[in-house]
Amino acid sequence: MSNKRVLHETFDRLLTEITPEKLLSEQCRLDGHFFSVGKESYDLSKYQKVYLLGSGKAVIPMAKAMQKILQPLIENTVIVGPYPEDTALEKTAYIKSSHPLPTQQSIEAASLMIQTLEEIGEEDLFIYLLSGGSSALLELPESEISLGEFQEVTSLMLHGGMPIESMNAVRKHLSRIKGGKLGTYSNADGIVLVLSDVADDDLHAIGSAPLYCDTTTFRDAVSALEAYRLFDRIPKSVQKFLIEGAEGKHPETPKNPHPHIEHYVIGSNRIVLEKAKKLLEHSGIKTTIMRDPVRIDACEFARELTAFAQRHRDRRHCYLFGGEPTVTVTGDGRGGRNQHLCLSLLSLMDAETDIALLSAATDGVDGNSDAAGAVIDIHSPHNAQLHHVDPMTYLEAFDSNTFFEKTGELIKTGPTHNNLLDIVMLLIEPTLQQGETYG
Repeated sequence: MSNKRVLHETFDRLLTEITPEKLLSEQCRLDGHFFSVGKESYDLSKYQKVYLLGSGKAVIPMAKAMQKILQPLIENTVIVGPYPEDTALEKTAYIKSSHPLPTQQSIEAASLMIQTLEEIGEEDLFIYLLSGGSSALLELPESEISLGEFQEVTSLMLHGGMPIESMNAVRKHLSRIKGGKLGTYSNADGIVLVLSDVADDDLHAIGSAPLYCDTTTFRDAVSALEAYRLFDRIPKSVQKFLIEGAEGKHPETPKNPHPHIEHYVIGSNRIVLEKAKKLLEHSGIKTTIMRDPVRIDACEFARELTAFAQRHRDRRHCYLFGGEPTVTVTGDGRGGRNQHLCLSLLSLMDAETDIALLSAATDGVDGNSDAAGAVIDIHSPHNAQLHHVDPMTYLEAFDSNTFFEKTGELIKTGPTHNNLLDIVMLLIEPTLQQGETYG
């Protein structure tokens, strides 16, 4: 089996190991009237009613798993996701919202969530299922900012190569629900079960922290936009609002966690990498997890991987990276950060370094394409020649998806209803000496 096929099959098996249902069932259980999350336990008999709420790409399978664990104790379920409604959910109000840009559906979803939290009494408990994608799915801009203006700012940040942490600093200060503000609408006890789409599992960043708190300020939001040369490009009304906030004319986001709401990370990119390592080593491939999360530009990361592979080609070994590279888009092609990374590395390949590379999104959707990512190996440059496609032409057009569609190297899983960042697998074979052949 080729190394490219090994990595592709490993990724397919990995997706079955990190499903929201599996992760929830591994960490949550009900014993009598005691609900346990990891080592923590809650006596549900103390509460009059239990509500199940949630938002994110993984909310449907998470809700299914929690309903299976807690039925018939759940009074009502209110959830928001990007996919069509699943009829298997019981007693559930579901809003199909939008991603990656917020729309009127996002506002309707936020309004329903606020109304539900306000109706939950102090003697009740709510369990909130939070996963990646919530920032767009659930949105209510500050009254001084229109939806169109909020959309324009979000689009500029998405296409400007801004990392998620900086984007969140801006969005939290333009929103009435982010940065802990959603938690102010209820005094009930809350449990937030989190699937993390942030490399270091920072609760301030996941989903823009609707029920947690915020360490950033209006000044940080302005600085982030200026650092990426976007401040002068955003609508004047948003500029004015942020500057007024930095001058203390608008209330800051909550700076401390709500004492009645506890957060638990039940799935993360670290877990993805650990499970991938176990699968690869079970296949006989020695594997190392690289601890520093990927946050840099995809082209720069490709150059680093190329140099890394050239330094480590003395033995067969797989190296795993997690996180999300960034891409500053200037073309109008199809693709995403994972496909762009693979195409960037393919353009740098040399015939003396035998590598295979897989880069894919755990949510199954990479950028504006229908692929999760791509997988390449030492034969990919020749494969491109056979299909009469030039890597640099497609790289400059930001059209990596079309390139890999032509070469047959896309990874297509469809939406996984999950979001635990990306995984990059770099499998290096030892360099052959002259006259040697592979067995």
